[in-house]
This record gives sequence, C-alpha cells and structure tokens, in this order.
Amino acid sequence: MSARGWRMFRIFLKKELVEAFKTYKLLILGAVYIVLGIVSPLIAKMTPDIVKLAMQVDPTTAGMDLGAFVPEPNAFSAWAQFYGNVSQIGLIALVVVFGGMMASELSKGQITILLTKGLPRGTVILSKLAASAFIWTGCYAAAFFTSWGYTVYFFPGEKLPNLLLAGLCLWAFGMFLLALLALAASLAKESSIICMLSVGAAVVALNILNVAPYVGKYNPATLAGAPVSLVADAVTPRGVYPSLAAAAIVAAALAMLATITFGAKKSKKLRAALALSVAAALSLTIFIGEGAPAQIVLGRHVITEKVTIGAGTEWELPGLLTLPKGAEGKVPAVVLVQGSGSSDKDETIYDNKPFRDIAEYLSTNGIAAIRYDKRTYAYRQKLMELADPSFSVLEETIEDAILAAQVVKSDPRIDEGRVFILGHSLGGMLAPRIHAMGGDFAGLIIFAGSPRFLFDIMEEQHFAVMEVTEDGPKKSDAMEEFNKINNSIRNALDMSDEEVKATIIEGAGASAFYFKDLHDNPTQNYIDEITVPILVMHADADLQVSTERDFMAYKALLDGRPNATFKLYEGLNHLFMPARVSNISELMDDYRVKANVDRQALRDIADWIGAN
Repeated sequence: MSARGWRMFRIFLKKELVEAFKTYKLLILGAVYIVLGIVSPLIAKMTPDIVKLAMQVDPTTAGMDLGAFVPEPNAFSAWAQFYGNVSQIGLIALVVVFGGMMASELSKGQITILLTKGLPRGTVILSKLAASAFIWTGCYAAAFFTSWGYTVYFFPGEKLPNLLLAGLCLWAFGMFLLALLALAASLAKESSIICMLSVGAAVVALNILNVAPYVGKYNPATLAGAPVSLVADAVTPRGVYPSLAAAAIVAAALAMLATITFGAKKSKKLRAALALSVAAALSLTIFIGEGAPAQIVLGRHVITEKVTIGAGTEWELPGLLTLPKGAEGKVPAVVLVQGSGSSDKDETIYDNKPFRDIAEYLSTNGIAAIRYDKRTYAYRQKLMELADPSFSVLEETIEDAILAAQVVKSDPRIDEGRVFILGHSLGGMLAPRIHAMGGDFAGLIIFAGSPRFLFDIMEEQHFAVMEVTEDGPKKSDAMEEFNKINNSIRNALDMSDEEVKATIIEGAGASAFYFKDLHDNPTQNYIDEITVPILVMHADADLQVSTERDFMAYKALLDGRPNATFKLYEGLNHLFMPARVSNISELMDDYRVKANVDRQALRDIADWIGAN
C-alpha cells in the first residue's frame, strides 16, 4: 500500500469507527455481548433449580435415567453456556450488524463520489473490514472477561484447560465471518439482505462439508464448536491448529478477493469467484489421506425416508427409516428404542445423537434402521395436561416400539423374519417385554440396559451423587426430599392398582403406578421365555448402570444359553462414547462434549445382526 493509500486507510478507518458509534452499531453489539457474558454463567448456576422444578411438574420425565440426579453446576457448564451462546446468538448479531457495511453508502452515492476523485477501491473494503474487526474484538473481549469474572465469582477455585485457546478459536471464526461478509458486500453492494443470506449459505455449506472425511480437520467452521471440547480437555490443542491455520489463510484470501471484486465488472467478478472456488477445492485435495478421527458418513449408498409410527391413531409419531441403497433382495432391520424420559428420534443429548450414529452406520453396512420421536417428546404438552395417573411404560415406550416393528415388517424391502430391536437404557430393560407383547423380533440387542427395578437404579444414582456432595443444608434437604419419595414409592408397591393410581407422589418424576407397573413386571419374567438370540452390550465406564450389578446380572439370567452374546467395552460411557469423568455429579459435562458412538461397538452390532 502506498503512503497515500495508507493515509487514506487511516482516515477511513477513523471514519468507520466514529460512524459505528454514531449509528449505535458499537452500542448494540457491545450490549448484546455484555449480556451474553453475564447471563451465561448465571444460566449455568440456575439450571439445576430449573431442571428440578421441571421434573416436579412434568409427568413425561417418567423415571429419567438422566434426571434421577441433578448435576451440580460448575465452571465448565458456565463456559459451555458462554461459548454456545456466542457461537449462535453472538455471531448472528455480528452478521446482522455488519451485513450492510457497503449498502448504505453505495445507495446514497457517497462512495461513488469519492472513487471518482481517486480514492483507492481497496482502501474502502479494507478500512471497513478493519473497523468491523476492531469492534468484534472489543465486544468479544468484553463478553469473555465479563463471563470470566462471573464464573470466578460463582465457581471460585475451578480451573479449566485450554481456556484462552478456546476463546481464540471462536474469535478466529468471527474474523473469518467478517472476511466472508466483506466479500459478500463487495459483490452484493447495495443489498444487505443478499449479503447476509450469502454468508449464512456459506456457513451452512461449510457445516455440510464436515460430514466428509478429513475435511472437518481443516474446516474453519469447526472452530465454532471447538471451544467446548477444548475446555473439556476432549481434544488437544494440536487438534484445532489445522482449523485455525485454515481460517487465517482463507480469511486473508477472502479479504484480498473482496478488494479485487469491489471495483471489477460483473464478468470479472464471476471469474474471480470461480477461481477462488476452484482454488479452495484443490487445496482440500492436499489433505486427502491424512489421518483424522473416524466419522460416520452418509453417502450415495443410503436412503433416508420419513415414516409415521401409529398412523391414524391419537399418537402419531414422526420417524425416519434408513435403508441401504441398491441392496440385492430384502435386508434386515433394527427398531431403535430410546431410554427413559422425553427423547427425540436421534436420542439427542446436547450435541450428541447416538441413534443417528447407529442408524447411519448400519445402513451403510446393509442393515435398515427405524427411529422415531418418543410419545413423551412429540406430545409433551398434551401428556402434561392429561396427567394420567395410569401412565406407564406401556404408553411411554412399548406400544410405539411394537408399531414401529409393524412398519418395517410391512415394507417390501425388509426381510420381515429378520427384524431386530436395539433398546438403549430403559429401552434395553424393556426389550424382552416389548418382544413378548407383540414385537416378535428375530433378536434382541440390550444396549446399556439393566434387568433390575428402575427405582433401585435411581436410588443408587442418588446416593452416588450425595457421596460426592459437600455436607451442608443443600445436601440435607436433598436427602430428606429423596427419602420421602423413596418411602412413598416403596409403600405404593404393596397397594392395589386402583389404590396406587389414586396416589400422588410429589417430586418423583413419574406416577406411583408407573413404578408399580415396572416392579410387577420384572425383566426376568420375560427373559426366561425368550428363545431368540440376545446381544448384551455394556460400557465399563457407565456411571448410570453398573457392570457388577447390571451387566453381570444379565450374564446370570442368560447363563448357559448358546445364543446369548456379551460385549463389554472399556473407557466408554452410557452413550457408548468416550468417558471423560468418573464422578457421577459431573456426568452432564461428559455428555456436553460432542462425540460419536464407538466404532467397534457399531461394528459388533452389524456383525451380530449379519450372523443372525
């Protein structure tokens, strides 16, 4: 840049900063980020109370495995909340505020007048980009240190790894977005709407690219989700360096291209944009063959179709059927049944979707899979209003699993004699009962299940949390409240069905009849009559069901059966994803970290179905 160009750049930079102040851009964006910095640790602090209140009033949280205890808030939950808020609300606000960086002045003709007097075109773009970068950096820093201050206040003494690097990742992604905005603004000129939509479309495209092997390692969009994994120590700093480098290189290229296209004719702009696209595509080929974490990829060999479970009934449920494309003859299928509580078709918890992982892997290996929203998810409000005291696992899980089996068995592409059930957690506990009541499966896969009474497990989880809870009024109140619930449920087990349906137990998360039904219909009653093959899968780092009391109990129940197979996996949690905590009160922190179902576990499922 020449001396004159540099002088004009400083003049325009000052003008842009003053204008940002006068037009309230700085005030608006600053206010948004300060609010995010304050509310993120505050929400983390209040979440346990909110969850506890919701469980007391919502009958559809019946016996939730994940809700049997309320995790203590900590510094990690505060920072996870912060990075989640900024990567969504904060970055959307950034794009909206700076989406019209060129439109206003171009529509008024101000820039055109200056350009005719010899103002370098690159100076306009670079000064606007620099001003927006200064403002973004200042607002983000203010939010970061505000959140840091409140987090230290709420959770003193807690230290997290990679905190500054996590912050740098999100800042770098913001800089990448601003460079993308500058290019979009140089092309769209007077249309701020087209500018913002173009940036949104580019971000969506980058996220879609993440499903391809190896690309995610170098994708700038990966930086938006990296902070939570870094502070959870789920990835090493080296794992994000490629994305940081790629973001810096691509942002510089975008800024340079913006200065070129701003003054170019339409044909030249198109050629420049095409050249950039080709260059980006070619650069990706450099990395093909490099090592990267295994990802589950949907390709041209898979068909995904929408289905309805219980069509024509009062409780229609949306579902997805994944099928191998181009398979010769009929294929086997698996019905995926979730654990307890309100759960969608993917059994989503935070960013993890275990049922999607399973369905997509099986479909790429010649096996169809059906998954669907639970009734307690699709009709949550309706069930709350009904507050039916006779609500049980029959309505929550069993009826819909049987209907799902009927859907796949009626599909001409499915081998109706080879339809299996995979039940996770409570779904695994109920799999023998679902089979006996009409599922009529070719085999059962019990995925982190238990043959024990559900409330015994909930009681065990509660006391495990209390063991690591600091003594004080909060612990005493929790113990007193649980003892009341415990006594009420144990007493209800001896009542008649009519009596127990009239019994209300506050804070239990389910009706008294719900627990009595489970108690009166133990797994053993059904498993003794089963003759089809059974695969029992368990993770040794599972903090919700026990290897000694649950996995070994299945071994005892199925002792001597030649068609019973047992698989125990090291280092995995209840979702069959890498376990990072050993304290049950920190379990939700483990589930916040994005991961995939273990590849070996998926392979074992596919191999077992293939052999049966």
